[in-house]
Amino acid sequence: MDNIAKIITRRAEEIFDETVRLRRHFHMYPEISFREFETSKFICSFLESNEIDYVNNIAGTGIIAWINGKKGKGKVVALRAEMDALQISEKTSLEYESKNKDLMHACGHDAHMAMLMSAIIIIKEISSEFGGRVAFIFQPGEEMAPGGAKLMMETQDFRKLDPDLIIAQHVLPELDAGITGFGTGKYMASSDEIHISILGRGGHAALSDQNTDQVLIGSELVMTLREIVNEYKSDEAIVMRIGRFIAAGSTNIIPEEVSLQGTIRTFDDKARACIKERVVTACRQIEDKYGVKVKLHLPDGYPVLINSTEHVNISIELSKFINGGRMVDKLGPRMSSEDFAFYSQKYPAVFYRLGVRNKSKKISPLHSPGFVIDEKAMLTGTRTLTYLGVKFTEGC
Repeated sequence: MDNIAKIITRRAEEIFDETVRLRRHFHMYPEISFREFETSKFICSFLESNEIDYVNNIAGTGIIAWINGKKGKGKVVALRAEMDALQISEKTSLEYESKNKDLMHACGHDAHMAMLMSAIIIIKEISSEFGGRVAFIFQPGEEMAPGGAKLMMETQDFRKLDPDLIIAQHVLPELDAGITGFGTGKYMASSDEIHISILGRGGHAALSDQNTDQVLIGSELVMTLREIVNEYKSDEAIVMRIGRFIAAGSTNIIPEEVSLQGTIRTFDDKARACIKERVVTACRQIEDKYGVKVKLHLPDGYPVLINSTEHVNISIELSKFINGGRMVDKLGPRMSSEDFAFYSQKYPAVFYRLGVRNKSKKISPLHSPGFVIDEKAMLTGTRTLTYLGVKFTEGC
């Protein structure tokens, strides 16, 4: 094991209690997307106490910090963590359970921030061992369109950073604690939201000649959208699902309005554009057929997340080196999405997974009120993130 790996391994263990403390602090005080005010203040205070250069208030609450290596020229490598939580009421009974009503770090962003902060501590201590720059991005609003990544990239501060490589890790409860998982190429799907309102004549359910049946119309539209995907031919997977159908009528009341919300996921940019066009057409056809008003909002969401095959393959070897070969797994593509995809569209990118599953405990999925992690996994996460950040400044 090289000297840098030895130091990182030792220091990650020595500061592990602090990593846990940081994670639990964030877990107790979650904040919603783009309103991570106290979280941002806490991180800035940490950076100041450790004498780390940074700029803040980027795209709202975002922060970019950096440490320059003392060995001269090298690459600029950015490490990213998200700050936002979800609108979920926690049901874990942890001693550090969320204190903010109906908000929860149910996607591991608390752990991501804690591991990145621990990486900062170690990288500062070994700055004489590398050249170039390691930057640290604390990003707002990953969970909410248009995505904090997109907004940060539009700022002068980010354009000035202009990284040669950007890396992020994300917890995954399907992997055992401490396993690092890597996927190459198109790793996560694009994601677009569908918002539809159908407005017509409501009234007494028994008097069908006096109203339009928005519930029936909405149901037909759901089936039509399903057929759009079934009929579209593509070599890539496509998903279009309606997850919310609100018809606030009653046993004998046809509501004036029915609302639908859903998602479109694919790895095919051409299919993504075409499917959206067909959704617009389907809504217009429903309007004409039933004489109702269909309001459609189809905002652009997140693009496909593309991992650099070259850098992922190097990351796999680096992770094997510092963690051991049995702690590395290769992963296939996922239909879930991430706004890290915006970075990956412009810069070489590595988005990898950190297993947090403890088989002796109940496993809850991401975005669930019972989501917990095996905190011991953060030892591997801190070690891996730090090592990748430093080694890639060498241009490997």
